[in-house]
Amino acid sequence: MDERNFKLKNGLTVVVSNVGSELSMSLTVNVGHVNEPDLGMAGLFEQVLTREFAGVQAVYGGTITSYLTGCRCATSQLETTMEKLAQLAKFRDFRQEVVDDVANDIAEHTRDRAPLPDRQMRLLYKHTAFGNANKVWDADVYISAVQSYDAEDLRCFADTFLTGKNIVFAISGVGMEDKIGYIKELAEKFFGDIPAGRKRKVYNEFYTGGFAKMHAPDEYRQVMLGWDVSNLHNAAEANVMMSMLKGRLERAFIGMNVDLEVKIAGYYGLRTLRVSVASRQEDDVDKFTDIICYNVHRLRTELASDRRMETSRNCAMAEKLFMFSQPQDRSVEISWQVLGRGEMYDINERINATWRVTARDVRDISEDIFSKPLTYVVYARQKCYSYAEVQSKL
Repeated sequence: MDERNFKLKNGLTVVVSNVGSELSMSLTVNVGHVNEPDLGMAGLFEQVLTREFAGVQAVYGGTITSYLTGCRCATSQLETTMEKLAQLAKFRDFRQEVVDDVANDIAEHTRDRAPLPDRQMRLLYKHTAFGNANKVWDADVYISAVQSYDAEDLRCFADTFLTGKNIVFAISGVGMEDKIGYIKELAEKFFGDIPAGRKRKVYNEFYTGGFAKMHAPDEYRQVMLGWDVSNLHNAAEANVMMSMLKGRLERAFIGMNVDLEVKIAGYYGLRTLRVSVASRQEDDVDKFTDIICYNVHRLRTELASDRRMETSRNCAMAEKLFMFSQPQDRSVEISWQVLGRGEMYDINERINATWRVTARDVRDISEDIFSKPLTYVVYARQKCYSYAEVQSKL
């Protein structure tokens, strides 16, 4: 799983690895809807590009956007696929009729999804957790902004962000590392004339936490609790702790008709550990909160048994290995690490570190994470715990 990284003279980074039975490529740019200069600009730009380049799909990471080939291509197509992604990076022929059509499509899609409870809750959580991001939640304001941009706005956006120092090109597949010399030649040929530009810094001082409640007009109920992990360094310990928390919550909610989620949510560079419980049959959201808080408190105050540690370590390692066995997931993760943190961590070292995590490590990382400001959002009809009450339970 060894990566080979190199930079072109314009600062563009190329990452090559042997993962995957077939060839996969991605182009990741250091901009998304969190660090965009104007509201809705990144979303509009991404969808216009994918409209212009058939077969390319965009993966949104908040502070980054990855453009994928959409399907794995044969090794014989290596040159043509690289050229296609290079053309995407250099594309400036924006047409107003396409911009308007995409903007109208975004407007219709936004209006369609706006009333959905799960959609509303994720937006409410996001804007409560990252209160300093100064992002607008109002759907009409967002739509109005998207429909106000023209082709020249998108050209300026491209000139600012699609530059060498803001791009990582990743290519993976069996035998790719044996083709390093050839890949370097193609990279220089197709990407070498992209202007270097200026690397855009990702600012992650946006997390505030806080409380928000949305009145439920229907039977849907949901509670989300979250904590900032944007600057987390003890990743192996955190992965094991999350596996343990998920396992305990799954057992605690046996017999209740709920959808449970424990995940790292948010954006690259702006991430939270988020626990979500939703149901259309269970009415008492405070019961959801009690169960979550009890298990978080256990993590902070008790040492797990040897058996629980073994199970949690195995789950954490399996999840990490699965992600890195998927070429597209892997390329996006690597690209963010290179753009956001300057280098990619060693996956083998991360896996080995997981085996060494102790019960005391889990308790210590739990105390570190769960002592940070809480994000607490609720979708319910009845009265629920206050922010201070939930904090006291943790």
